[in-house]
Amino acid sequence: MARLITALFALGMLLLTTTQALADDAARLGVRLLSVVSGKQMPAIVLEPQEDVRSVVVGLKRGDGRVSKVQAVGVKAGTKKELSVQQEAGAFDYVAEFKVTWGDGGSSTFKMKFSLTRTEKLALTLSPENVDLDKRTMIFSINNPAQKAELIIMGKDGKELRKVTKALNNAKPGTDLSLTYPDPQGEILYMDLKVYDVAGFWTGVRLTPLFAEVPHDDVEFDSGKWNIKSSEEPKLERTRDLLKKEIEKFQKHNASLGLRLYIAGYTDTVGSKAANQTLSNNRARSIASWFRKNGIRVPIFYQGFGEDVPAVKTPDETDEQKNRRALYILSSQTPSKSYHLPKDSWTKI
Repeated sequence: MARLITALFALGMLLLTTTQALADDAARLGVRLLSVVSGKQMPAIVLEPQEDVRSVVVGLKRGDGRVSKVQAVGVKAGTKKELSVQQEAGAFDYVAEFKVTWGDGGSSTFKMKFSLTRTEKLALTLSPENVDLDKRTMIFSINNPAQKAELIIMGKDGKELRKVTKALNNAKPGTDLSLTYPDPQGEILYMDLKVYDVAGFWTGVRLTPLFAEVPHDDVEFDSGKWNIKSSEEPKLERTRDLLKKEIEKFQKHNASLGLRLYIAGYTDTVGSKAANQTLSNNRARSIASWFRKNGIRVPIFYQGFGEDVPAVKTPDETDEQKNRRALYILSSQTPSKSYHLPKDSWTKI
């Protein structure tokens, strides 16, 4: 028993001595790390030895198996020497073995474990097709290992509606990252997205959704018809020119947010309800098709609402020009249901 206790004590002293020796050798060599850098700078092992060093060789084994070596000779006590570690952008774990020859001819060998991170100048990629305001989700990427994303949603009254933070767990550069947010329970003024890399730098974008009814002169159709007469095309041409200007203006300031055009068609109460539903749908489709063929490049959707949503309430079988109309809506998302838009069965051209 006494021998066992003596052996355990000796082992404990050996481990303590080994650990202490490692700490002493690292301290003698003055090892510290330049562990997080950005841009073209490389991370480094920094030496500020307490005594002269004849030579030091550091063998590096990275977590992905890659091996490399850095070394220095003739480092004087009290001076500083940086040993740059060449690595691509990213965060990597290392096991380093130090082999030191001191100025007095003695030698030391010890190991250390550490992580080094190098980031590029941070850039965010967020395409309009990857922002879905209907599903309340967005997909994006950055060119550095990602730490977290933060989304702040502001309402029309200037108050914060929602704040969402998501950990991104050091995701690799270029990885598709997603963020989903709950119903903001209010009309959105803008959304600020910030994405942070592992070095603590962030980049972001402001998304400003649009919902606007487009002023226009209504196209007049022959009774029961939905083909657009050539005499009515100047009305559509004026609206098209206005749409192009508004779309260009929006895209200039909201490069990461998509835009769509919605055409809603309506009739008066002359004829059967079913016939008017079909007629309004066909007329809305004709207008949407005209815009598509004549230079409007955003996604276009149409829907007919028949005689169910009159601008002016009338008895059945009443010829009322104000009810034979259309709505043109530019929006970043599917319009919410309302009196004028009681259904959301939109069809894309």
